Amino acid sequence: MTQHKPPQAMTLFDLIARTWDVKTEVRALLFNAKGSSLAAQLANGQLAFVSVHDAESPDSRVRVEADTGRSSIRPRSKPLPPPVLSETSMARTDVSLCRLEEQGFAFSHSETGGLWRATARGQTLAMTAAGSDTVTALATLSRSGQLAVAHETHVALAAASGGAEIADVSLDHSVARIAVSDDESLLACWGAGQVSIVRTKDLSCQAQIACDGKLLSLEWSPCQRWLVAGCEDKAVLLVDVSAGTADRIVDFPASVLSAQFSDKAKAVVASGAFRVVGWSLPDLPFGDHTGEPIETGKPGLTIVDRIAVHPKRDLCAVSYGTGLVMLSRIGHPDEMLVREGTGSAVTALAWSDDGTHLGIGGEDGSLSIATFPKNMFK
Repeated sequence: MTQHKPPQAMTLFDLIARTWDVKTEVRALLFNAKGSSLAAQLANGQLAFVSVHDAESPDSRVRVEADTGRSSIRPRSKPLPPPVLSETSMARTDVSLCRLEEQGFAFSHSETGGLWRATARGQTLAMTAAGSDTVTALATLSRSGQLAVAHETHVALAAASGGAEIADVSLDHSVARIAVSDDESLLACWGAGQVSIVRTKDLSCQAQIACDGKLLSLEWSPCQRWLVAGCEDKAVLLVDVSAGTADRIVDFPASVLSAQFSDKAKAVVASGAFRVVGWSLPDLPFGDHTGEPIETGKPGLTIVDRIAVHPKRDLCAVSYGTGLVMLSRIGHPDEMLVREGTGSAVTALAWSDDGTHLGIGGEDGSLSIATFPKNMFK
């Protein structure tokens, strides 16, 4: 007797997302400045690129029933174009990609350590004016058309057009991570248990602050008073830049892979616990002060692995080791399921600047772009 199984119902993620198999774990994701391309750093050093443009975008597939007014999204009818992958191992996995001008990306080459660039379509080439010193950290200053480039203890501003150094400074410690303030007036340069605050105007060092722990992320607050970082040793680091002091929030259940500020929610949020952890600005826990904690989403039995704050709304994407992805309103219990668990951990999350697209990278080599219809958040 022949058995027939009913077709599996399509999920929201099936309808709004595009997914590719890049064969190797995704370590980091970054949309270019124009929002036309998504680049992925893979665990084997390869780079993968996919176009953000979608010939069958969810908005183009929305249908509204005339009698009920209900809207639905029809499935895709055409196959996706394949991703573009670099032929060989190209990028150091311990140095994050950064944006380069409107379309491209900059990275540290895996063999030479030199400064290289990639186009939106995946062409890679050396930035010959940059010299041959090993790049240990990168960041973009988009307004001035410059890159902040670290070579161990040496930090330089370089022209994005060719990589030639414009100005430089030597610090008392090596630099493994650089964060740029929103107005691009300050650099936070972290490494070897220290963070140096450097003015971009003249590359003078404003302060050097001791910071315990290995930082996995680093970000400025919108007001430029604070730095926040997730730490490998199950802690969140807060730096009061104006006071020149640092403090740690400890005893998280797991390493804190993500810690970010939300300008729209006026809060700081972090992963590493059984729900999204957060505090309202400017009342953060520091020294003897406990701060004003906020609750985001619902507590569960699985640790929040990563978060990504929405650039335009008081929302954050939340991922778990099961592959589950949720969208939560910061400071509220509201949650929306984006993707059901796949059994494979999410290893990277990133929003496009307009907040329309969410990039999701997986331990299993999956690379997805979820595109939210315009009426979804009304």
